[in-house]
Amino acid sequence: MSAVGASLSESAFIADLTPREKSPWRWFATIVAGVVSGFVIGLAVGAVALILVGVAIGVFNGGFAGLPHKISETLTTNGVSLTGAIVLLVLATATNCPMAATFLGIASLISGRRLMRYVTLAPRYRWRLTLLGLALSCLVIGPVVAVGQLTDPHAQAPPILSLATTTPARIAYALFSLLLIPAAAAEEVVFRGWLLRQSAALSKNPVFLMALNGILFSAVHGEFAPDPFLTRALMGAGFVYMTLRLRGVEFSIGAHAANNMLIVLFIQPLTLTPTPSTGISGASLFQDIFLFVSYVVMAELVARWAPLRRWSGAGQVAAQSDQAASAEAEQFS
Repeated sequence: MSAVGASLSESAFIADLTPREKSPWRWFATIVAGVVSGFVIGLAVGAVALILVGVAIGVFNGGFAGLPHKISETLTTNGVSLTGAIVLLVLATATNCPMAATFLGIASLISGRRLMRYVTLAPRYRWRLTLLGLALSCLVIGPVVAVGQLTDPHAQAPPILSLATTTPARIAYALFSLLLIPAAAAEEVVFRGWLLRQSAALSKNPVFLMALNGILFSAVHGEFAPDPFLTRALMGAGFVYMTLRLRGVEFSIGAHAANNMLIVLFIQPLTLTPTPSTGISGASLFQDIFLFVSYVVMAELVARWAPLRRWSGAGQVAAQSDQAASAEAEQFS
């Protein structure tokens, strides 16, 4: 375990911080400018997307005079209708992605880093690693979700069955759930990309990095009840482990997206209101710990098992990539 901890703290993903990245003033400037600009642009793009999808599916038929009321009515359904669920899925992606892109663009300008440096240390994006994260998470976490739903006497019918009553509608809902992949990618590049690198300037201790990142990741979601807060904090910690171990966020993007897709397909649709808290129980604590351990095991499996490492591209980060990162660090130091 000490060897694994050392490999995480020495991960090349956080090994080449420059003085510009370590500057507290640049941190502050990035956060202020990035958050404000990202919020404005994300809100604008989200509003346009909301109107377009509303027109496309007939929500706003009858003219635009009552558009504000129609938008409010659609959003406040909180996903309890198929139309409302689809609109919220589109809205999540249409706001998250431009927000993250704007934030990272500003961070890149201020720090002098290439945008891809917040994504991966590999020469190019490793799509197979994302697909592997998605598949492994579904295979490992999926059965736990199924058992939990089957054994919970208060569980509602899966949204894929309750929101859609016909096969074409269920296929459409499943396809729209794929929008959670870019939405998850937006969160990953900010939290496990930019934030992880910035917090490494304080300490490269992996426990510190996982704890800080997980807590901030959970806090941003705005649900402070003990059970959802702990779940997201441990998820965030697990995603940090994946990023450090595989030197990029590609795998954590797939795992993050799989978690969100399993929820909206089989547990509850995407909503704008917090899930009612039931408190931390033995069962919920076990599920949270199982989730974190599963993420660690999956990352180790990909890092250690040669067939998966070769197929996914996890082994692409070779010596020349590390040298290129070091050269970039020297250029902007």
